[in-house]
Amino acid sequence: MANTSTKSPSTLLDTALINVPKSFRAKLIGSYLDIKKNSIESRYDAAGMAVAKFCEVALRLLQSKVLGTFTPFGTKIGNYADECRKLVTAPATNGSESERVVLPRALVFLYTMRNKRGIGHVGGDVDSNAIDIAAMARTSDWIVCELIRINHGLSLEEAQDIVDGLARSEERRVG
Repeated sequence: MANTSTKSPSTLLDTALINVPKSFRAKLIGSYLDIKKNSIESRYDAAGMAVAKFCEVALRLLQSKVLGTFTPFGTKIGNYADECRKLVTAPATNGSESERVVLPRALVFLYTMRNKRGIGHVGGDVDSNAIDIAAMARTSDWIVCELIRINHGLSLEEAQDIVDGLARSEERRVG
Protein backbone atom coordinates (compact mmCIF):
# COMPACT_ATOMS: atom_id res chain seq x y z
CA MET A 1 0.00 0.00 0.00
CA ALA A 2 1.45 3.37 -1.00
CA ASN A 3 1.96 5.89 1.77
CA THR A 4 0.15 9.00 0.57
CA SER A 5 -0.86 10.31 3.99
CA THR A 6 2.20 12.49 4.53
CA LYS A 7 1.90 14.53 1.32
CA SER A 8 -0.24 17.63 1.06
CA PRO A 9 -3.43 17.35 -1.03
CA SER A 10 -1.96 19.74 -3.59
CA THR A 11 1.23 17.67 -3.95
CA LEU A 12 -0.72 14.41 -4.20
CA LEU A 13 -3.00 15.81 -6.88
CA ASP A 14 -0.09 17.37 -8.75
CA THR A 15 1.61 13.97 -8.84
CA ALA A 16 -1.59 12.12 -9.70
CA LEU A 17 -2.35 14.48 -12.58
CA ILE A 18 1.23 14.73 -13.84
CA ASN A 19 0.17 13.93 -17.41
CA VAL A 20 -2.14 16.96 -17.49
CA PRO A 21 -0.24 19.95 -18.89
CA LYS A 22 0.99 22.16 -16.04
CA SER A 23 -0.88 25.27 -17.28
CA PHE A 24 -4.15 23.37 -16.77
CA ARG A 25 -3.08 21.25 -13.80
CA ALA A 26 -2.22 24.11 -11.43
CA LYS A 27 -5.49 25.95 -12.13
CA LEU A 28 -7.55 22.76 -11.91
CA ILE A 29 -6.04 21.73 -8.57
CA GLY A 30 -6.27 25.23 -7.11
CA SER A 31 -9.95 25.63 -7.98
CA TYR A 32 -10.74 22.08 -6.82
CA LEU A 33 -9.10 22.62 -3.43
CA ASP A 34 -10.99 25.93 -3.13
CA ILE A 35 -14.28 24.06 -3.73
CA LYS A 36 -13.44 21.56 -1.01
CA LYS A 37 -12.24 24.13 1.53
CA ASN A 38 -15.15 26.51 1.03
CA SER A 39 -17.66 23.67 1.02
CA ILE A 40 -16.37 22.35 4.35
CA GLU A 41 -16.45 25.89 5.79
CA SER A 42 -20.05 26.45 4.52
CA ARG A 43 -18.85 29.39 2.42
CA TYR A 44 -21.34 28.74 -0.35
CA ASP A 45 -20.77 31.81 -2.51
CA ALA A 46 -17.00 31.24 -2.49
CA ALA A 47 -17.48 27.53 -3.21
CA GLY A 48 -19.77 28.43 -6.12
CA MET A 49 -17.15 30.75 -7.58
CA ALA A 50 -14.56 27.99 -7.29
CA VAL A 51 -16.96 25.58 -9.06
CA ALA A 52 -17.27 28.02 -11.98
CA LYS A 53 -13.47 28.31 -12.26
CA PHE A 54 -13.05 24.54 -11.98
CA CYS A 55 -15.58 23.97 -14.77
CA GLU A 56 -13.92 26.50 -17.03
CA VAL A 57 -10.45 25.00 -16.55
CA ALA A 58 -11.73 21.43 -17.02
CA LEU A 59 -13.55 22.40 -20.22
CA ARG A 60 -10.41 24.03 -21.62
CA LEU A 61 -8.39 20.92 -20.74
CA LEU A 62 -10.88 18.67 -22.54
CA GLN A 63 -11.03 21.03 -25.53
CA SER A 64 -7.24 20.81 -25.78
CA LYS A 65 -7.19 17.02 -25.54
CA VAL A 66 -10.20 16.26 -27.75
CA LEU A 67 -10.24 19.13 -30.25
CA GLY A 68 -6.56 20.05 -30.29
CA THR A 69 -7.34 23.67 -29.47
CA PHE A 70 -8.98 25.43 -26.53
CA THR A 71 -10.54 28.71 -25.51
CA PRO A 72 -7.53 30.69 -24.25
CA PHE A 73 -7.39 31.64 -20.58
CA GLY A 74 -8.58 35.22 -20.26
CA THR A 75 -11.08 34.74 -23.10
CA LYS A 76 -14.73 34.35 -22.15
CA ILE A 77 -16.23 30.96 -22.94
CA GLY A 78 -19.36 31.46 -25.02
CA ASN A 79 -22.27 29.14 -24.35
CA TYR A 80 -20.81 26.57 -21.95
CA ALA A 81 -23.25 23.78 -22.86
CA ASP A 82 -22.61 24.32 -26.59
CA GLU A 83 -18.86 24.12 -26.02
CA CYS A 84 -19.33 20.83 -24.16
CA ARG A 85 -21.61 19.58 -26.95
CA LYS A 86 -18.73 20.09 -29.41
CA LEU A 87 -16.74 17.58 -27.37
CA VAL A 88 -19.62 15.09 -27.26
CA THR A 89 -19.99 15.22 -31.05
CA ALA A 90 -16.25 15.00 -31.80
CA PRO A 91 -15.07 11.93 -33.73
CA ALA A 92 -14.53 8.82 -31.60
CA THR A 93 -10.83 8.90 -32.53
CA ASN A 94 -10.40 12.25 -30.74
CA GLY A 95 -9.82 10.92 -27.24
CA SER A 96 -11.40 8.49 -24.87
CA GLU A 97 -15.15 8.20 -24.49
CA SER A 98 -14.83 9.67 -21.03
CA GLU A 99 -13.04 12.78 -22.34
CA ARG A 100 -15.47 13.23 -25.23
CA VAL A 101 -18.80 12.26 -23.66
CA VAL A 102 -18.92 11.48 -19.95
CA LEU A 103 -16.80 14.30 -18.51
CA PRO A 104 -18.41 17.04 -20.66
CA ARG A 105 -21.87 15.90 -19.53
CA ALA A 106 -20.78 15.96 -15.88
CA LEU A 107 -19.36 19.44 -16.41
CA VAL A 108 -22.63 20.69 -17.92
CA PHE A 109 -24.47 19.42 -14.82
CA LEU A 110 -21.95 21.05 -12.50
CA TYR A 111 -21.90 24.37 -14.37
CA THR A 112 -25.70 24.43 -14.58
CA MET A 113 -26.05 23.78 -10.84
CA ARG A 114 -23.64 26.60 -10.10
CA ASN A 115 -25.39 29.07 -12.40
CA LYS A 116 -29.06 28.17 -11.98
CA ARG A 117 -29.37 27.73 -8.23
CA GLY A 118 -29.43 30.30 -5.42
CA ILE A 119 -25.67 30.57 -4.96
CA GLY A 120 -24.67 34.20 -5.11
CA HIS A 121 -28.29 35.40 -5.19
CA VAL A 122 -30.74 36.60 -2.57
CA GLY A 123 -33.93 34.61 -2.87
CA GLY A 124 -37.23 34.11 -1.15
CA ASP A 125 -37.25 30.35 -1.62
CA VAL A 126 -36.04 27.46 0.53
CA ASP A 127 -32.27 27.88 0.92
CA SER A 128 -30.75 24.76 -0.65
CA ASN A 129 -27.17 26.04 -0.79
CA ALA A 130 -25.83 23.36 1.58
CA ILE A 131 -27.09 20.40 -0.45
CA ASP A 132 -26.35 22.13 -3.75
CA ILE A 133 -22.71 22.69 -2.77
CA ALA A 134 -22.47 19.14 -1.40
CA ALA A 135 -23.62 17.80 -4.78
CA MET A 136 -21.20 20.09 -6.59
CA ALA A 137 -18.29 19.11 -4.34
CA ARG A 138 -18.98 15.40 -4.87
CA THR A 139 -19.33 15.88 -8.62
CA SER A 140 -16.01 17.73 -8.58
CA ASP A 141 -14.51 14.80 -6.66
CA TRP A 142 -15.76 12.43 -9.35
CA ILE A 143 -14.37 14.60 -12.15
CA VAL A 144 -10.94 14.80 -10.48
CA CYS A 145 -10.96 11.02 -9.91
CA GLU A 146 -11.85 10.44 -13.55
CA LEU A 147 -9.06 12.77 -14.66
CA ILE A 148 -6.66 10.86 -12.40
CA ARG A 149 -7.87 7.57 -13.88
CA ILE A 150 -7.14 8.84 -17.40
CA ASN A 151 -3.98 10.91 -16.74
CA HIS A 152 -2.16 9.45 -13.76
CA GLY A 153 1.58 9.05 -13.85
CA LEU A 154 1.67 6.73 -10.86
CA SER A 155 1.59 3.03 -10.23
CA LEU A 156 -1.92 1.62 -10.35
CA GLU A 157 -1.78 1.08 -6.57
CA GLU A 158 -0.82 4.70 -5.88
CA ALA A 159 -3.46 6.09 -8.25
CA GLN A 160 -6.06 3.78 -6.72
CA ASP A 161 -5.13 4.95 -3.20
CA ILE A 162 -5.66 8.59 -4.17
CA VAL A 163 -8.96 7.91 -5.94
CA ASP A 164 -10.17 5.81 -2.99
CA GLY A 165 -9.13 8.57 -0.58
CA LEU A 166 -11.12 11.16 -2.50
CA ALA A 167 -14.11 8.83 -2.64
CA ARG A 168 -13.99 8.33 1.14
CA SER A 169 -13.23 11.94 2.10
CA GLU A 170 -16.88 12.93 2.44
CA GLU A 171 -17.90 9.63 4.06
CA ARG A 172 -15.54 10.38 6.96
CA ARG A 173 -16.95 13.88 7.28
CA VAL A 174 -20.61 12.87 7.12
CA GLY A 175 -20.64 9.34 8.54
